[in-house]
Amino acid sequence: MVREPRDADADEAFQFVLSLHRLLRELRRAAPPDGLPRTQLLVLAKLSRSGPLRIGALADEVGCSQPTATKVVHAMEEAGLVARGTDADDRRVSYVHLTQPGRRRLRAVVRDESEALAERLGELDQDEVELLLKAGAVMRRLVEPEPADVRQISREPQ
Repeated sequence: MVREPRDADADEAFQFVLSLHRLLRELRRAAPPDGLPRTQLLVLAKLSRSGPLRIGALADEVGCSQPTATKVVHAMEEAGLVARGTDADDRRVSYVHLTQPGRRRLRAVVRDESEALAERLGELDQDEVELLLKAGAVMRRLVEPEPADVRQISREPQ
């Protein structure tokens, strides 16, 4: 059963969202993604979690138009971060997939931001760190429809 939010809940949610934005901005400043545009970072993360996708599905998932996704994918192909492949059953259909250099680039960004966050966590009491780590598990449930294995980012494909 879903309950109606109280005004205090809405205020707390607002403050929480502001804090998340500020923390993410600080992490990005502390560990810039080495010139990788935000949309390209989102594409790498999405392909890492989902596997190959069609351009239209990728655009929907990343939150951009299909023409924008096409331009982004083209630039990422030229950089060697992604590649396109055709469907074995229907050669007219193409999929975008993550390449090894793309996986390494994503891993580097995640590692750098994780290290910056770990530094910030070092400023907190152990109880606060444990609380945040538990909250992280709840946050993943809010944003990921199905459980994801975050270790996939750091693993080399078989």
